[in-house]
Amino acid sequence: MKHSFKHFLFIFFGSAMALIPTFTWAFPAEGDFVQYMAPYKNSPVIMEKRVVAHDNEHNSFTVSTITTYKERVIQDQLVELPESFLYNPIKIQHVLDTCASREGALGLMLIQGKEMQVCEFYNEDSQLTDILGPVPFGQIRFQVYLEEEDFLDFNLTKYEMGLSSIKK
Repeated sequence: MKHSFKHFLFIFFGSAMALIPTFTWAFPAEGDFVQYMAPYKNSPVIMEKRVVAHDNEHNSFTVSTITTYKERVIQDQLVELPESFLYNPIKIQHVLDTCASREGALGLMLIQGKEMQVCEFYNEDSQLTDILGPVPFGQIRFQVYLEEEDFLDFNLTKYEMGLSSIKK
């Protein structure tokens, strides 16, 4: 049986490609990071969240939240949350799949150069939208209410998947 050089290359590279592991992103995972910004009185309020530890025994995650305003820390919080309290790809996909039935609107957003499907929920109190999508912590836009009628409108400015987010 005579084989061509092209046939050999196909078999060789096809076999080699089968040995390369495939990766998918999963969150929550240690090292996951998000940064949000909200304008307030002509200065940004910056909120950064990071998963700093994972407790396998209790299936919980330690999350650090640091909020700064005018370069001063106004919140520095470390909390341990059960995995069920955090968004994961399955929960986000469920939100996307049921977006319309939850009175949300499916849309596409370009985030860090990647087009992502998101679900927008109109918030009647703030007359703004909360946006959920496939990023660590699940939130792309949300509001935090202050005293009286003031609120902060946080928008995702950066996210990073932790190294343990890479699953084979």
